[in-house]
Amino acid sequence: MIDKRKISDLLQAFFEESGRSDLFEVGVSVSPKNEIKVHIDGMQGVDIDTCAQVSRHIEAALDRDAEDFELTVSSAGLDQPLKVSRQYIKNTGREVKITTRDGETLKGILESADEQGVTLREEPNKKNPEPRVHTLTYEQIKETKIVISFK
Repeated sequence: MIDKRKISDLLQAFFEESGRSDLFEVGVSVSPKNEIKVHIDGMQGVDIDTCAQVSRHIEAALDRDAEDFELTVSSAGLDQPLKVSRQYIKNTGREVKITTRDGETLKGILESADEQGVTLREEPNKKNPEPRVHTLTYEQIKETKIVISFK
């Protein structure tokens, strides 16, 4: 089975060699059948050409004669939960819905994010007439999704 760490190292090498420091790994998985799934994101987004370049870079470094594999490289979708701190940083200023590990659901503007956690500002509503600000560590967050609106 191909080592997940090797794929992550190849990704980092691509980011450095291509001068694309705006790109980052969101997730890598390798199944027992060597089905490799790579999700990447970037501070300015990721287009299909970039996914193809990453795919070619990884494929060139792996030996198909030694191990057969299937490789899928894709960008992190808007409908997918945020997984890494750089995604939170990238989406500062957007409306998000956070589910905490204790089951509370918070919806508001992602005011700030760093390597430790986030600050969320909930707008006033019927239930809470005053705006509320929440500071959460990533350990407190179960899931965060971007609220997609078509206004």
